[in-house]
Amino acid sequence: MSSIGVVPRIIARGLLALTLVATLTACGDDAKPEEDSDAPPVAADSTVDVQLQEWAVIPDQTSAPAGEVTINIQNTGEETHEFVVVKTDLGFRDLPTVADGSVDEEGEGIEPVDEVEDIPSGETGELTVDLDSGSYVFFCNVVEEDKGETESHYQNGMSVAFAVE
Repeated sequence: MSSIGVVPRIIARGLLALTLVATLTACGDDAKPEEDSDAPPVAADSTVDVQLQEWAVIPDQTSAPAGEVTINIQNTGEETHEFVVVKTDLGFRDLPTVADGSVDEEGEGIEPVDEVEDIPSGETGELTVDLDSGSYVFFCNVVEEDKGETESHYQNGMSVAFAVE
């Protein structure tokens, strides 16, 4: 085989490779949405999954559209927890409390919405609520007593802000 036949094959393979790259790049661009598109942003889902654990309330999203919202609650912690929803303009760590450190659910600046009490470790709960636009807080309001000592789950950090748009 002579070296004269090799050069055209190398050039042909190079041109084929360039054509393939150009074709794939062009196809890839067609699949991308326009960055300056007039399409509205995707609204948050009206189903929220929440994990309760020591010492956190962890929603899978931080907002939802106004209206009926279903909250699927899973206690992944070791202790029994509860899930409380209040509407408030207060910060999620600034809710009014009583002497044992639990949130005063009838306190000034908060409007109780609903709750699921006593969700044992490994168990689930569900809550469907009709929420108006505004600021909310999800929290656990369990207080444990052991040998005269109290432990407030809220005071240990089990609260999170949630927005309804």
